[in-house]
Amino acid sequence: MGTADSLKQKKSQWLPAAADVRGNLVRMIAILGFYAVHLLNYFLPALGESAVRTAVGLKGPSVSGVVHLAVSILVFAWLLQAMGVHLASMTRPLTRKLALAVIVGDVVWLTAALCFSTGAAGPMVAGYFLILGLSALRLDLRLIRWATVATCFGYLFVLGATRWPVGLLKEIQVEAVPRYHQIMTIVALILMGVVLGQVVRLAWGIVASHRRVELGGQSEVPHE
Repeated sequence: MGTADSLKQKKSQWLPAAADVRGNLVRMIAILGFYAVHLLNYFLPALGESAVRTAVGLKGPSVSGVVHLAVSILVFAWLLQAMGVHLASMTRPLTRKLALAVIVGDVVWLTAALCFSTGAAGPMVAGYFLILGLSALRLDLRLIRWATVATCFGYLFVLGATRWPVGLLKEIQVEAVPRYHQIMTIVALILMGVVLGQVVRLAWGIVASHRRVELGGQSEVPHE
């Protein structure tokens, strides 16, 4: 059996279970952090802290109780999902399909939270880049590609919801961002995916180099 075949067969064994666990810890911390930003946006107007709101960039109107409840439910459900994935990843590495489902779930939850809070003009947009970064922990190019596509579509959905609000979203007067901001964010997400892909290729190249030294043969990078 050649080195390339050996690498492909053992690839699933190299998927770092520790990376799944740590990645989910980061995910849960990020969810709580983003919710803290929402709480800041919700409670500071009631406390009359306009100066603090301006300092942290929260210049929009106060959030209604209905919107606050909707965001709280979304965050609670998102956190439950993250905790479930964390418990599952502690026993075995996640399969590719489950990892992809987690990425799509993160994008859906973040997109919904953005639509009900600060929109594309808020700091929570940075969460899309965090989702991309977490997708690279498994050293799987396909996951990074899907994560790049999913985050771009999620951001575009937020822009669309801001431009054409329906239902409960009409209660939220979210500040629109300039067109060049929108383009720059999309380009940055795509380039982030490209850079992460190159990092993964480099990582597998290093693995293949070590395998060549150990087995004394030719090997290819099992990046697919």
